[in-house]
Amino acid sequence: MSDETATGAETATSADFVSLSDIRIAHLELMRIASSNQAVDPQMSRSDQVGVGTTDANADNTVPDAQTIREFLAKAKRAGSTIAGVSDRRAGQRILDYWSAELVTRPGITSADVSPARLAPFAGGGSLGTAEPIAVAVGEEAASRDITDSGEIAIAVPESVAVATKDSAVSGDGFASDDELSSDELTERFRIRVAAQARQWKNTGYAGYLLRGEALKEAAELPQGPDIAEFVEASAKAETERKSHERRKTVLTLVFAALGIILAAVTCFAYLQRNAAVDARSIADKALAQAEESAKSLEALNIALGDALKETKSAREQAEAAFDVARKSVDDAAKRLAEQQAMQGTLRSATVLVIKQLKLGKMAIDELPPSLRQAVLVELAGQVKSGEVGLAQLPAPLQSALEPLLGKVTDTLPSGLTGYKTDFIQATIGLPRLTGDLASDVSTSPLAYINYSLVMGRSHRMAIYSAVNLDRSQRVSLQITGGSGLRYDVRQPTSEQPDLNWYLGQDRSWRPARLASANDIAWGPEFAGDPVAAALKLAQYTRILPNTMPQARALYGNLWAPLENWVRSQHNPLANRVTIFSGPVFRPADQPIDGVPVPYAYWKLAVSALPAAVKGEARDPEFVVDAFLVPRDAAGAFNVEQYRLPVAELEKRTSLNFGTLIEWTDSLKNAGPNGTAADDLAKRVKLLDSGNDAQQVRDELSAVLNNPDLPVPERRKIVAALVEMAALGNMTGLTSAGRDNVLQGLLGVPTELWSRPDWLPVFAGARRAVADLVISATEGQVIIGAQDRDALNTLKDRLGIQASKQTVYVQFAGMTREDAQVLSAKMRTLGWGIPKPGEERVSAAAGKNEVRYNPDVDADHRAAELLAADLTAAGQAVTIRAVPVIGANTLEIWISI
Repeated sequence: MSDETATGAETATSADFVSLSDIRIAHLELMRIASSNQAVDPQMSRSDQVGVGTTDANADNTVPDAQTIREFLAKAKRAGSTIAGVSDRRAGQRILDYWSAELVTRPGITSADVSPARLAPFAGGGSLGTAEPIAVAVGEEAASRDITDSGEIAIAVPESVAVATKDSAVSGDGFASDDELSSDELTERFRIRVAAQARQWKNTGYAGYLLRGEALKEAAELPQGPDIAEFVEASAKAETERKSHERRKTVLTLVFAALGIILAAVTCFAYLQRNAAVDARSIADKALAQAEESAKSLEALNIALGDALKETKSAREQAEAAFDVARKSVDDAAKRLAEQQAMQGTLRSATVLVIKQLKLGKMAIDELPPSLRQAVLVELAGQVKSGEVGLAQLPAPLQSALEPLLGKVTDTLPSGLTGYKTDFIQATIGLPRLTGDLASDVSTSPLAYINYSLVMGRSHRMAIYSAVNLDRSQRVSLQITGGSGLRYDVRQPTSEQPDLNWYLGQDRSWRPARLASANDIAWGPEFAGDPVAAALKLAQYTRILPNTMPQARALYGNLWAPLENWVRSQHNPLANRVTIFSGPVFRPADQPIDGVPVPYAYWKLAVSALPAAVKGEARDPEFVVDAFLVPRDAAGAFNVEQYRLPVAELEKRTSLNFGTLIEWTDSLKNAGPNGTAADDLAKRVKLLDSGNDAQQVRDELSAVLNNPDLPVPERRKIVAALVEMAALGNMTGLTSAGRDNVLQGLLGVPTELWSRPDWLPVFAGARRAVADLVISATEGQVIIGAQDRDALNTLKDRLGIQASKQTVYVQFAGMTREDAQVLSAKMRTLGWGIPKPGEERVSAAAGKNEVRYNPDVDADHRAAELLAADLTAAGQAVTIRAVPVIGANTLEIWISI
C-alpha cells in the first residue's frame, strides 16, 4: 500500500476506542482507505496484485487487509464496555457487522474470523432496553454516509462475502446470542449478509463471492429481492457446475486410478521378465536402434533383392537367348549333317558309277573334277585294301593315282590306341559292369580304338557293347568309304569275332550296323590335316568286324541311323562332350536266323554334363541321361519317345550295370517302385545288421557317399537314413557287427558334406546320436568294443562335439525345472557351455521357442544356427532370433512347451 494509506491505517488502529465516536472515526478512515484503493481483478497473477511498497509476494492487494480489519474489530469490541446507549450500541454493532463481513473476504482468514464480532457488554451495568432489530442500509455506494434524524450516522454497507449461515451469529452485550434470537431475527440477520455479499459479487463479478453448500440452500429460502434472487441463481448455477466438475473430476480420478492399477499390473508383469535386470530405458533405446537398423537392413535387403531379381532376370534372359542360339546352332548342325549325309549318299552313288567306268577304261581319272576324283580314289583305295579289287586289274593311270593313297595306310592298327576315356565328361563314367551270365561270357580285355572301345563276348561272336567318346566341338565331316571292306582285328581270335559271311550272303539280308558310328569318332588330332588320309584312317578304325552287329537293312535305314543322328545332335544339345554306349540284346531262347545270330533288340545310351552356365552354379554338377531300346522287328518312322526307356529297365534287359551316376541321374525322372536310387538305398541301410547283405550295402554306401558327381540332395537321403539308424533307441537293438557297420558308414561321409548349410539338420541329428552313444557307453548301458570307441571318438571330432566358445543361458516357461535341466544336460553333452545352474524360470518365455544371439558377431550367428539344430534334434524345435542387446559370445535359449 502507499505511504498515505499505511499512515491512515496506523492512525485508525493505534489506540483503544473509548466511545462510539472513536469507532466511527476509525470506521470512516478505513472506508476512505478502502474507497481510495483501486480494486484489483481477482484473476490477476499474484505478482501483479502486490501493492506499492509491499515485499511479500503473498500479500493481499485489497486495502485494508485482514490483519488491519482484525485489529480494528478487536478495539471496537472492547469499546462496547464503555458504550451504554442502546442506539449507540446498535450503531456500533452495525459497524462491527460490516467489517466482520469484510474480514471474511480477505485471503489468509482463520476459523475465528468467520464468526461476526460483537460489542463487549457495557461495564456500567443497568438495563439497555429492548433490543431492536438491526437495520442495515443495503444498496448504497461503498464509503457513503448520511446523518439520520436522530443524529446518528447511517452506514451504507457494501455487499461482502458472508460465509456464515443465519445460525452462526455470536451474541454481544445488548444483542441476542444464537440461543436468544428468534427465528425471524436470525433470518433477518442472515438476509442482510446475503444482500451485502450479493452486492459485492455484482460489483466485482468475482466468483469467489458466490454461495455454496448449506449457505446456498438457506439463502434460496429467503425472501428475495432482485439482487438476492440473481445472486442465488448465479450461486446455484455455479454450484451445479462445481458439482458437475467434481463429478467429472471424480470420474477422471477413478479412470486414472484404474489406469494406474492397470499400469501397475503391467509394470509388475514387465518387472517379472528377465529384462528387469537391464535398465528399461536402455532396452527401449537399443530396441529402437535395432528397429532403425532393421529398417535400414530391410531397405538394403529390398534394394539388394531388387537388384538380384534384375540380375537374375537378365541372366535368365541371357541364358534363354544363349540356349536359343545354341538350339538354333544345333538345328543348323543337324540340318547340315542331314544335307552332308544326303550329299554323301549321292556322291557315293556317283562314285560307284564312275569307278565302273574307270575299271572299263571308258573314263580317265584326270577327267574328273577334283572333289569327285578324291572321293573315287578314297573308295578305290579302300576296296584294294580290303581285297575286293586287285590293283593289277585297274588301268595303269588309275594304279599310279592310287599308289600314294595306298602308302598312307597299313595292314595293322597303329600302336598307342587310347580307346574310351572314363573321365571324358567332367565325371568318372566307367565301363558298364557285366552281371549274371555276361560276367563269364566276356572274351578278353576291352579292345581299344580311336575314341572308342569294344567289350567282346564269346557266346554270340559279337561285342557286348561299345563305349564311345564324342566331342561335338572337334568333330569333322569325312567321306565314309564303302561297307564291303570289312576285316578282322588281329588282336582278337577270329572265332570270337563276327563272321564276314554273315554280310556276304547272296541275298545280303543283314547289314553290318556299326556299334561305334564313324561320324561319332571322327574328331581329334588323328583326323586333322589331309581329308583323304583322314578318311582312310576313319575307314581303317571303323571297318572292322568286331564293331559290327547284324541288322536288317530296313531297320537300319528307318530307325538305327536316325537314332544315331538324334543322339549325335539332339541329346543335351548344349553339351560339347557326350559318352555313348551301344550294343545288342540277346535272350536265352533266341536262335540264329539262317546261321546268323541276330540280336533280339539293339540299345543305345547317352550321358553328358549339364553346362554350369545353364544351371547357374558349378559346385553341384548335374547330368543328362537318355536310354533307348529298338526291337529288331520294329517298323515305321523313328520316334524318339517310342523307344525311350528308364535305365533301370535297360539294365534288366541287358544284364549290365551302368554305374551309380547314370542310375541316380536317370532315377530322378524315372523313379522306380522304391522311389529314386537314393530312396531305394536308404531303405536298404537297415541291412547293415544283416550278415548276408551287409557287405554289399557297405560297398554301395562307400561308392555313393564318396562320389562327388552324385546329386547332393540324393546323398543326403542316404546319410539321413544312417543317422536315424545310429539313434540310441535303434543302436541298442543291433548286433555288435551292425553297430560297427553303422558307425563305419557315418565315418564314410565326406567332411565337406557335413559342413554344408543345407545339411545342418542331418548334422545335428548325427551329433545327437553320437553324444547319446558316448554317454550310454560311459554309463555301461550299451556295451561297445574298442573299435567302436575309436569310431565314436573320431566322429566326435568330425562332428565338432567339443567345448563351445559361447556361454548359453536358458529361460523357460510352461515346463518343470526338471524338464529344463534335462534339456540343458543334453546340450552340455554336445559341448554347449550352459552354467550350473543355468536355467531361469521367466514368464516372458511363454510361447517362445527360439535361440537369441548378437547379429553383429558372425561366429555367434553360426553357433546359434547349430544350437537351434541341436535343440530340434533333441525334440525341442526352435528358431533363431537376432537381439542386439545380447553380448558377444553369449547365446540365450527361450523355451516353452
